[in-house]
Amino acid sequence: MRSSWTTWIVTLALAASVTECNRDPGFDVGAPAPAPAPAGGAPQNAPVGPVYRVPLDEDLPSIGDARALVTVAAFVDYECPYCRKAQLTLERLLTTYPRDLRIVVLEHPLPMHPRARPAAVAALAASAQGRFEALHARLFSGALDDAAIEAAATEAGLDLGRFDEDRADPKTSGEVDRAMQLASQIGVAGTPTFFVNGRRIVGAQPYDVFRQVVEERLAAARQLVASGVRPSRVYEQTIASGLPSVVEDDDETGHACNDEGCRHGKGDGAGVGEAVEVVPTTGAPARGPASASINVVLFSDYQCPFCARAEPVVRSLEQAHPGEVRVVFKNMPLPFHDRAWLAAKAALAAGEQGKYWEYHDALFAHQNALDRASLERYAADMGLDARRFARDLDDARLEARLEADVADADALGVKGTPTLFVNGRRVVGAQPLATLEAAAARH
Repeated sequence: MRSSWTTWIVTLALAASVTECNRDPGFDVGAPAPAPAPAGGAPQNAPVGPVYRVPLDEDLPSIGDARALVTVAAFVDYECPYCRKAQLTLERLLTTYPRDLRIVVLEHPLPMHPRARPAAVAALAASAQGRFEALHARLFSGALDDAAIEAAATEAGLDLGRFDEDRADPKTSGEVDRAMQLASQIGVAGTPTFFVNGRRIVGAQPYDVFRQVVEERLAAARQLVASGVRPSRVYEQTIASGLPSVVEDDDETGHACNDEGCRHGKGDGAGVGEAVEVVPTTGAPARGPASASINVVLFSDYQCPFCARAEPVVRSLEQAHPGEVRVVFKNMPLPFHDRAWLAAKAALAAGEQGKYWEYHDALFAHQNALDRASLERYAADMGLDARRFARDLDDARLEARLEADVADADALGVKGTPTLFVNGRRVVGAQPLATLEAAAARH
């Protein structure tokens, strides 16, 4: 990694950012929605997106057969939840194509993930001992604090003394920086992003999407070998005439994270909407005076990490305008967040006992523990009547309230979370306080 990358580092490209979760499942970027690959051969309707020139230094950590005809360049962040999901897909692909596929990992820790960079440095330190794959998998499966990383290193069989030395070595951190520079150079806007022999896939796409692209790339690689190209030269030959940087389009979708948040498919654009929209609020949890001059209606999901980021921004707006802000919370649990629906019901159940906002805050503080047992424990910690809480949690009446919120979101064309309406003007994503102030100030 330390030898040849500098010739590839050019003026850094500015990447667009998306800050919300979106309900759309997403498809391969730069290609039509794929059909499942038929068994035993290249798929029908193979992706027709462009090939990109992604140079890979021979010292980059890789997983799989070094002689493989198909190389996946994977830009990942160990704290990105969709990188973790995609890791399972990559492991399955390596099982399906044990001789034909290798994964080259490029560390791309995003600034919003405070433990991603220490994890990336740790992974490269493990690579120096030939134990990258062992630690790489463990970093995706658990916590990323210092103690957890050291425990994972022990499990991976690393020499801990050397591991600590390599983590402290500025050269190791420099390798992370070079990977991030390469990402900027070619226009990687977020994680996870993959290039399969140059073909781009954005986000934690389904297995069949990856398999479709791998099959198409493998068929092309075999044709090159049949024409006389050495297998070791296939990747270089394939990307030689590729585009140097990503060409974005309006159809980009996918489960991914970028510098400000995670996205789940195509979402609304950021900024303040022009129209003043009417949002139903009857019966929804609210705080602040009914006569407030600033009204914020928030469509949110307790499992969406960037809904959690939006919460303190809304609180800051309230603090900046004491007594002038009313906040109304509308539930929009997205279908791919498997515990968001029950968490939303739990908040409403807590509200039945006058503890809605306290419980609401507890859910966002414990997004990684939203199973039923945890939900009941939070209620007990707040002194709620446990039997009543459990009964309300199963009440069809609360189910109907959630369904009504989702219907309101659909009627408004809300595509993702968080989506706020500030005095009726739509603000999409975990936007800064200045954006909410701008929406509030418009007439």
